[in-house]
Amino acid sequence: MSTLSYQEKSLYGTLAADLIVYIPYCVYVLHHPTTLTHIVGTILLLIVAQILLQSIIAIASRNRITDERDRHIAGLGYRNAYFALVGMILFGMGLLWLHAVHGLINPNHMGLHFLSVFLGMVVLSELIKIVSQLIAYRRTI
Repeated sequence: MSTLSYQEKSLYGTLAADLIVYIPYCVYVLHHPTTLTHIVGTILLLIVAQILLQSIIAIASRNRITDERDRHIAGLGYRNAYFALVGMILFGMGLLWLHAVHGLINPNHMGLHFLSVFLGMVVLSELIKIVSQLIAYRRTI
């Protein structure tokens, strides 16, 4: 990874932290009911993992200068993540409407369920942003 730029190393660190934190969380949520404590704990763990990995990458990297290409690739990633997030929100609103029409919504678990679903949407859009930026760096836009 010595030929990678600081931004690419940072993206790989972000991807690693996301996968290290969210894969065990998703496996846990599949087999156990989730609570607000689990969601908040996952977010706090992600923040700590990001701080540690990004600090290590920053210390190990010498050239941290961003140029026009880096800003263009970052914009591309944010655009892709935005479109994905908006698409998932619209799809989720449609599913919510269908469930409400058919009376399939349990009001006792609605708030926590929506929080979990929206956290999943944000995680997926973040992964789309990271992967699209890494692909753009590999294609050398």
